[in-house]
Amino acid sequence: MDRLKLPEMTRRNQAIIAIALLIVAITSYFIYDYTQHDPKFCTTCHLMNTAYETWDVSAMHELNCHECHESDMVESLGHVVEVLTENPQHVTKITEVDNELCEECHASNDRRWLQVLNTAGHRVHFFERDQPPDCIDCHGLRLHVFAPQEELCMECHDKDAGMDAPEIEIHCLDCHEFTDRRLFPEREDCINCHDFARIQSVMDESVHRSVRVRTDCFSCHDPHAERTFVDCESCHDTSGLGLHHISSHTKCELCHTPHGQTGMRDNCMICHMDRGEHYSQAECQSCHSFGS
Repeated sequence: MDRLKLPEMTRRNQAIIAIALLIVAITSYFIYDYTQHDPKFCTTCHLMNTAYETWDVSAMHELNCHECHESDMVESLGHVVEVLTENPQHVTKITEVDNELCEECHASNDRRWLQVLNTAGHRVHFFERDQPPDCIDCHGLRLHVFAPQEELCMECHDKDAGMDAPEIEIHCLDCHEFTDRRLFPEREDCINCHDFARIQSVMDESVHRSVRVRTDCFSCHDPHAERTFVDCESCHDTSGLGLHHISSHTKCELCHTPHGQTGMRDNCMICHMDRGEHYSQAECQSCHSFGS
């Protein structure tokens, strides 16, 4: 019996099949590209609206979701099934963001991104520690809000810093430049906030400057303490020196003007009001020596 012969496919049928396959391929490509590379796809689920909004205004808005949230097709489909079957009310973390993933951008010498290897804060808190934290321990505590929370520093530094002092009304990073090459502030940084227009002029003529001793603000001031300056006698030993040993002359700031070496006559007159006309043109220390 002769085999049944199928009719040969006409060129028209071949063209129709080719066009159909091309349409399927193009459609599949756009579907794949949309689902894998367009963050707006995530908003097809109402749970992701807040996540999309915080991502859109963040420093990461130039990246698509899967560049940080890596997952294979099986994991992605499993998440879709979870949403359809369980109807969750809150976003759950479906992938882990490892340090190595963050370092692909932030430790890559790519100038588009902050390079954390060159920042003092990351060097001290991460690269120089035997057991460094995960990046998301500081930068992943809020949904797509990557700036660390203000309270985060206090989890480690609250006891040492004494940040419960009433004078402290600013955040740690206002003084400690985490992303700079140095972590601790210098005198110029203090001047940026404090009104030093008057104080600076006398500071340049102070005894510490005249003898070329490098004295930064924190040499005398403790910004983390309720008492804003340290005991002068921690540096200056005045025991047995002239008038310093008299009980009424032991409070340094009553006679010495901070930040400068100026005449003390006005300070003396606060107590010695009856001596106002006594050699009024002379400074008291010209005759009454505190140093001998």
